[in-house]
Amino acid sequence: MDRRLFLGVGAAASAASLAAATAPTPPAPVAPRPLVRPRALKPGDRVGVVDLSTPLYDPIIADRIRSLFAALDLVPVMAPHLLGRSRDIGASRAERVGDLHDMFADPTIRGVFCARGGYGVSEVVANLDYEVIRAHPKVFLGFSDITLLHLAIRRRAGLVTFHGHMPGQSAFGPFTLEAVRRAVFSPAPLGVLPMPEETHPLRPQYPLRTLHPGVATGPLVGGNLSLVIAAMGTPWELDTTGAILFLEDVDENAYAIGRMLWQLRHAGKLSAAAGIVIGACVDCEKITDSSPYSLNEHLDMVLKDLGVPVLSGLVLGHTEDQLTVPLGVTATLDATRQTLSVLEPGVVA
Repeated sequence: MDRRLFLGVGAAASAASLAAATAPTPPAPVAPRPLVRPRALKPGDRVGVVDLSTPLYDPIIADRIRSLFAALDLVPVMAPHLLGRSRDIGASRAERVGDLHDMFADPTIRGVFCARGGYGVSEVVANLDYEVIRAHPKVFLGFSDITLLHLAIRRRAGLVTFHGHMPGQSAFGPFTLEAVRRAVFSPAPLGVLPMPEETHPLRPQYPLRTLHPGVATGPLVGGNLSLVIAAMGTPWELDTTGAILFLEDVDENAYAIGRMLWQLRHAGKLSAAAGIVIGACVDCEKITDSSPYSLNEHLDMVLKDLGVPVLSGLVLGHTEDQLTVPLGVTATLDATRQTLSVLEPGVVA
């Protein structure tokens, strides 16, 4: 696809980024900025698709993206380097930064979706111009490795972003599709987040479990546990004060989940939260010689005596059925009734 013509601000931001991409200098930590909500997407809107994480070289990904956008009645605009990014790390960083800046600065693009996660956001997070993002608020969607960028955008730009399934992923069932549509098309609050219908209720695929009962309300924050840990000590470290904190992960040993949660507890991040949700952690049940405890036993050891509501099992992570949620808006966790409710919209009309 040919490059589009962009506003001067986009070109200037990209040029500055390309020059800086070889020598990132992390900015000093700052307090999160006041929230700004993007406009809701509408049928027929053009939405940019970028890849900030693991490189994509398989052309079948483009077919997946087009089919998903057709189902959402949106028009995908593939970033120039989506499927052809340089294997040189310096050039690759510059290409990813330029693609993201251009998508935000282009007035014809109404949203920006990340194609996939994996690894790579750590390489570019310090090079982004967050003023460009704040000046052009748009629906920004992704999860997993994108957690780090959600954290940085929250602090640096104050934009409400969306933690949800990405268009380059192979599985995208009806539940997941409807969750994306509800979150980014409607300026109404999501309310109580649904769970997928279980085909075997006596042995549910996604069992909910109350670790500590109670009700709490606060801004919804969090994401992938490994990336939240990776942000510790950086300018985009997660602020959990008074928040409803949700965490999830994939393909980790049970003891590794426990160790990361202990790190957050020792750092005061868990005790500062008003309530905690642990998403369904896919393939994290592995028990090794390093620790004889199951995942749920590790969760109990770290979380059960915090004195705040704690619920586990919601489909907020690497599950085939996945919720999409706005980050930074007010939510209520009722661990007693095993519900999470989003009380404010993530988008405006």
